[in-house]
Amino acid sequence: MGKKVLLFRFQHETNAICPVPADMTAYKKSCFVLGEDIMKIPRSARVEVTGALNVLEAYPDLEVVPVVNMFANPSGPVTREVYGYVEDLLLQTIREKGPFDGVMALFHGAMVAEGHPDAEGDLLEMLRSQLGWDIPIVSSLDLHANVTEKMARCATALVPFENYPHTDVYDTAYAAAQIFADALYGKAKPVMACRRIPHLMPLYPTERQEIRPLYDLAHQLKSRPGVLSAGFTHGFFAADIEEMGMAVLAVTDGDAALAEESATLLAEAICERKDTLQDDYLPLDAALDMAMEPGDGPVVIADTSDNPGGGGIGNTTHILRRVLERNMTGCAFAVIVDPQSVAACEKAGVGATVQLNLGGWSDPAYSGGPVEVTAYVRMLTDGTYINKGLMAQGATMRMGKTAVLNIQGNTVIVTSYSWQPYDIEVFYSHGINPMDMRLLVVKSSIHYRATFGTVARAMLPIPMPGYIDPRPEKFPFRTWKG
Repeated sequence: MGKKVLLFRFQHETNAICPVPADMTAYKKSCFVLGEDIMKIPRSARVEVTGALNVLEAYPDLEVVPVVNMFANPSGPVTREVYGYVEDLLLQTIREKGPFDGVMALFHGAMVAEGHPDAEGDLLEMLRSQLGWDIPIVSSLDLHANVTEKMARCATALVPFENYPHTDVYDTAYAAAQIFADALYGKAKPVMACRRIPHLMPLYPTERQEIRPLYDLAHQLKSRPGVLSAGFTHGFFAADIEEMGMAVLAVTDGDAALAEESATLLAEAICERKDTLQDDYLPLDAALDMAMEPGDGPVVIADTSDNPGGGGIGNTTHILRRVLERNMTGCAFAVIVDPQSVAACEKAGVGATVQLNLGGWSDPAYSGGPVEVTAYVRMLTDGTYINKGLMAQGATMRMGKTAVLNIQGNTVIVTSYSWQPYDIEVFYSHGINPMDMRLLVVKSSIHYRATFGTVARAMLPIPMPGYIDPRPEKFPFRTWKG
């Protein structure tokens, strides 16, 4: 007799101080696919849904019932409307298409919804209340998940990304789906141990040597007989919930003692090293001076505090303003989010010169306020391009209507939607050769390193005022009491 499983992806990385909510419009701008349309995603795309499907579809007697594939750009909390919509769809599917033999979920792990500070935990608890405790419920997790007690209790297995930049999203979902399938067909009996570590990890790349011994230990634990998965999350401090911080997750085949031992060993190693995992940052002017020096390839500055991938809006003007004050040329920016300026450029047309109050339209304490510029409209596009680098390779990026401007010898990509430009294709697809530039400024924290590292002579994260300063000690917490 065949098996029937429920599959869904519902994700958001929530920034408690971002004033822009994750409403239905935000999801429809980013990723909003329902039901059988999920099965139309090209299996060659290196994303989480295809990682799971490429495992599950290998079982000819397994029926996959897809519900939603929804992702919104990191921002303020998910609205009650969106959370209720997804919950209702899951309940309706369970009622109309059940019974189910298992649930394959694709969560982020740092979602906060209105009325649900532990959104993923609440959804997992709901699924257990409807489907019982005898079926496997497995999910991959983002590296920045805040794993709560409820999430760990209600899930059969949680498998986190390892890489930051997140170049392993496909591989992690594939591994999680393999654990799920083995549990579904009785080839394994996953048991999980979780160790929560109430430490707020800064935004920190996993390529750094200081953190590699922790991953080496996780690999050693994973190689032990009976261990199905071993890893840890960094947590996401901007979610600002009580159950926040790092967490270790170890999954074994029916051996609870081995899971507990593995989780404890990794947690102890993290506690010994966690305070050493800090970054150093140059002042902005020092970074700009470096960009003006001769060298092979451009300098890349990460405008990390305005990263739309962490709850930034993408409209801050601090670095652009300073570049123009210094009369620098040969700099390219991706991006400034300003739909009103894009509309003005569309009205004027390609080849026109326009006067703009560019960017800076959110809280001036964070955004820096608008910059008055005279700009030449070089190009108008729909803001769509396809990632070619290792992160989400093959995925389509949509920035909305977009204008490419020349401002005092510098090139600025101005978009209608907030989106993290972590793939270098954002420049190539908009007629900009990065190798012709002295300086590239990208609104990203870490993800840009995966592709920009192939051309940059230096990659410099520069914290400026913004909604997602990479340093937890700079965040204005309201809830967390750790």
